[in-house]
Amino acid sequence: MGDGRSDPEGLAEQVREWARDRGVVTDAPGERRLAAMRLDVLASGALPHATQADLLLTVQWAAFICWVDDCIDRGGPARAESSEAFTAPLRQVLEPSGIPSVEVMAPHVSVLAGLWERTALGMPNRWRERFAREYTDFLDATEQEVALRRAGTRLSVTEYVRLRRRTITLLPMLTVLERTGHVPMVEDPRVESQVQDLRWALADIAGWANDLASGADDALAGQDNLVAVIAREQGCSAALARDRVQAMIDQRRRDFASTAQALGTTPLPAGRGEELGRYVGLVEQFMSATLHWLSTTGRFASGAKASAAPLTPTRS
Repeated sequence: MGDGRSDPEGLAEQVREWARDRGVVTDAPGERRLAAMRLDVLASGALPHATQADLLLTVQWAAFICWVDDCIDRGGPARAESSEAFTAPLRQVLEPSGIPSVEVMAPHVSVLAGLWERTALGMPNRWRERFAREYTDFLDATEQEVALRRAGTRLSVTEYVRLRRRTITLLPMLTVLERTGHVPMVEDPRVESQVQDLRWALADIAGWANDLASGADDALAGQDNLVAVIAREQGCSAALARDRVQAMIDQRRRDFASTAQALGTTPLPAGRGEELGRYVGLVEQFMSATLHWLSTTGRFASGAKASAAPLTPTRS
């Protein structure tokens, strides 16, 4: 499309070609899994008015994030002895002058380097530094998770929730959306704490909803998720634990709505209030898109068919 508008079929084909070319998928099952994920649904839901170019970059980031997550959780290098070796070059890519030479890049490193070069172009240093902190914190958390898993350590609900907020990768993805949605986060001391609370609530909601959707997939992989942790700690059935996770999500959504409303009434200098409103709108749209995507697409279709009942999160 010459006018830059979204073309869903063209977008899906561009993503498939990119994934094949970059090594994100290497065989027919991988292509089917990528197609089943319908990451275009997530991107177009989060950015309903975006151009094709911005949607493509958003979907590519989502595909990379899911790919790295699967490498870590589904038998990839980071589940073996070499978790630090797997994550170290990713950290290097995000350092100011740390991109490795092309000749030595593993596929996951090459993909991040390419995405980072395109996304960071023209963005302010504060944005670059924030993304690097957020993605590095994700890598720290995943290394911690792998170490705990190898040691057979079972976390409490409180410990699991704290770690899950960091492993869900929602905050780095939201920061990418600032770039592809052209809606920068408002950084102002008067709203800093509330904006952080809003972002954390989003990460919690998405992480817990993800755990509801991935139950059977996680069980097949032999790893805990929030449903299993609650069932173990509270001595209840998996069905009751699922109900309790849904109640947690509903309460967190009420927290989210309250914070968003408070931000909407915070007085800021001329123009800044409108910028803040647009940013809050972006976060709200991303949350809705993420929950819809988890409920209706095939992110976890490769696991058992009973992976999860469709999510029907209640609205505040």
